[in-house]
Amino acid sequence: MLPLSHEGSCRACALGFHRYIMRRAPFLAPSFGNGELRGSGPVRVAVMLAYPLPEGPALLGGSSPSRPGRVKPQSPQSPHGCLGDSAFCALRACLPAALLARSCRRLAGGVLRCPHWLKQARRVARRAEEDQFVQNIKALMPNKQVVLEGDRSPEQEEEMQQLAREYLEEQGIDLDEMNVKVIGLQDQTMAEDPEKKYRTNKTLMMETYDRGEIQLMEMTCKELLAVKPHDAEVWRMLTLGRLRLKLWDVALEAARRWIAFEPQSLNPRCAEAFAQAGSQELEGVKEARVRFAQLYKEVTGMDSKGEGVRDVAVELQECVWRCDELLEHRKAEERKEQKEAQEPQPCNLSARPATVLTGARPPHYFLPNFANSIGPIKVVQADEEELGGGAVHPRKIVVTRDVEAGEPLFVQNALAFSAMDQAGDTVRLKTALIIAATLSPRQAKLLDILLDRSDWEDSDSDAVMAALDDPKVVREFGPWNSDAESMIDHLQVCEQLVLESQILTGKNYAGIWVLPAMARHSCAPSAVYTIWGDVMVARASRNLKAGDEVTFGFMDLWLRLDMRQEKFTNAAGGDGFWCRCPRCEGEATWPSKVAVASADLELRFEKQRSRVEGILRSLDLKLEEKRQNMQKQYDAIRDSEEQRIEYEAGLLGLADRFDNLKGMPKDEDIEELRKYFPENNEPELVEVRADLAEDLLDAIITFEKEVNESDLPEEQRHWVLANHFAQYSELLAILRLRRDVEGQRRALGGILDAVAATHPGSFEHLRLSVLLWEVSAQCEDPTLMREDLVRDLIPKELDRVREAIKIRYGRDLDDTEVSATMARIASTSIIDENWMWDITWCAGRNYAPEPARGPSGKVLPVLGSSILV
Repeated sequence: MLPLSHEGSCRACALGFHRYIMRRAPFLAPSFGNGELRGSGPVRVAVMLAYPLPEGPALLGGSSPSRPGRVKPQSPQSPHGCLGDSAFCALRACLPAALLARSCRRLAGGVLRCPHWLKQARRVARRAEEDQFVQNIKALMPNKQVVLEGDRSPEQEEEMQQLAREYLEEQGIDLDEMNVKVIGLQDQTMAEDPEKKYRTNKTLMMETYDRGEIQLMEMTCKELLAVKPHDAEVWRMLTLGRLRLKLWDVALEAARRWIAFEPQSLNPRCAEAFAQAGSQELEGVKEARVRFAQLYKEVTGMDSKGEGVRDVAVELQECVWRCDELLEHRKAEERKEQKEAQEPQPCNLSARPATVLTGARPPHYFLPNFANSIGPIKVVQADEEELGGGAVHPRKIVVTRDVEAGEPLFVQNALAFSAMDQAGDTVRLKTALIIAATLSPRQAKLLDILLDRSDWEDSDSDAVMAALDDPKVVREFGPWNSDAESMIDHLQVCEQLVLESQILTGKNYAGIWVLPAMARHSCAPSAVYTIWGDVMVARASRNLKAGDEVTFGFMDLWLRLDMRQEKFTNAAGGDGFWCRCPRCEGEATWPSKVAVASADLELRFEKQRSRVEGILRSLDLKLEEKRQNMQKQYDAIRDSEEQRIEYEAGLLGLADRFDNLKGMPKDEDIEELRKYFPENNEPELVEVRADLAEDLLDAIITFEKEVNESDLPEEQRHWVLANHFAQYSELLAILRLRRDVEGQRRALGGILDAVAATHPGSFEHLRLSVLLWEVSAQCEDPTLMREDLVRDLIPKELDRVREAIKIRYGRDLDDTEVSATMARIASTSIIDENWMWDITWCAGRNYAPEPARGPSGKVLPVLGSSILV
């Protein structure tokens, strides 16, 4: 029996034989895959040659020229690679079967000459040769399955074998006294080929990671490790996925298994240190600091000093510094716990957010960018009909001592965080929550706290606050069960929790944070939160007294009462709530005069709706065209070496001219610098008729006058104006296109006061404050050349900007940091602090090779990514 031992010759022979069948017996061709024989089809054929046993011992390709079955030399006309050329190559593959056949023949011819034993010897030899043929095929083509019995009738089978003999004779093979058998080769399914299934699942795992769907990797990795528990690459991917999901305890376990397989590698030891530092436990952070310092010494001591080694050394040094930050913070937290019994302690920040605003502190891919800390607050039971806010849960947060506006209340890393590019992407958050709770006892404990709807006593509240503040507190019974029945329940409760508690950020992200999820909504909130990566920092936006409630604005605050109530009732997947904040309660009692004034304003804007929408659409098109032109110019500079050198030379020349400036530039330095600035002769993007701007501005002035003439208190008059934030926004856009700075200044006066009273410290508050400061300066001097401008005018308007900034970012910003923040606010429309970078480590994202850029165009790399990613 002769199996084809080379895949290439097997394909060549099979293809030629299939064409031969198509020519001689087309009705038999479908049984061999309809011609799909060039390497990608479902079925291939192979030819097996079997010797007739009774004619004595004979091996194909033997040295005796008289031996039957001798392969004739290939004729020059024969195509290379057919069966005749592969016969000698196949000899080694079929040798064990041939030896067994020869032994059977000797036994039949020398000892047992009975025809009965002779037939039995023939059957044994043929069966052994067929088994060896199958094993050879599996070794050469593991993805193929040998089909010994097809669905052809006996008559078709006989004709097929005859056609095979004729075809081989045409190829120059001597078939005297030789049997021929044609068999089929079929692609194996994954169930029949475990190795193929393993490779496929591993490829899917890598593709899942590349897409950023890290919340789906856990199950795939476990299935792979169940088959091959020593695959270091799978342990590596499992560790990276858990690190990116911030599952520090189970990530540490996976990293140590990874180290067991690659003990000398840098990557698994870095991963272990990341997991230890991420837990924010004092001992873990200490050990991580020692590990990073040791790895830094190893890297800097390497003989190679290439760019990659330098990058890793820089990042390891940064890891040491970040661990020092976490150590100082952890020690401060422990000192706070010792003093907590005497009086409520402040919230500790592991780093100043101002350093991120100025671009001095880029984010880290794995380590926490801010450490968790809880200030003078407490979660307590709330009555369903209690005034002050609204929520779908029976909890609220109160302050435990007097707090000033701008003081931090808590810092908390997300329980789950995900990109939210489409509406259906909430599934990522739900899956991430389930994975976290079924793996980590710590995450399971936090989720149990969120899902608890029972009535709390004071002792329960104290226990919950202690559990939130101490990273060592875990679920008593371990992680959630992961059996099929339990997983169905987990899916339901986590889906509802996502609907109730997710917080959308300004760059298509969403997260679940424990403390905000237990706070109530208010349309005149007492606190404001900022999101830095996946970390939330909450501050008081008003002066609060002990026992006052901490509320947030979780929904759009700039709508009328009826529109807000519609959103409240549709919240949480339709369960909804009824907001009983002071603004909603007061707005329900407003006199009819206010309603008439609001209706008149909306009517006047509605009459100009088509003109305003046309202008805004044209503006969008112009801005997109301008963006594309700028991109073309950038591409031209990037692609043209000559233009790039000229551009860089111009920048260097300007920098060299003023490289001797120390500190603040003098007036003469600024005058000299102005000579190099191009004149701003940019034409108007969109033409706006004067009558449109005048009509809308008059509508706003009339509306404000009618509201001020009402008998409402000042705070409620501000709420009336805040309800019409959309109309003010449209007017400001029209006036900016008209370059009417006086009109902008007039319109900003009323709406800025309203926003500051309704939601102080919000992004809208900052944006309008900076805009008023800009237009006020232009009103005083359009050229901005007056020397006394800063001293006389700007302090008056600048104080409002500084107050808004300090509520949002803290009261420790210096003048440089305030200026950087103003530049950031003036140049972006993103409503949270993720303007600095993309959160490439969360679910739904993957590491971006292009780093983000800060407010001045400075490249801000995401640290930590080049070590493990």
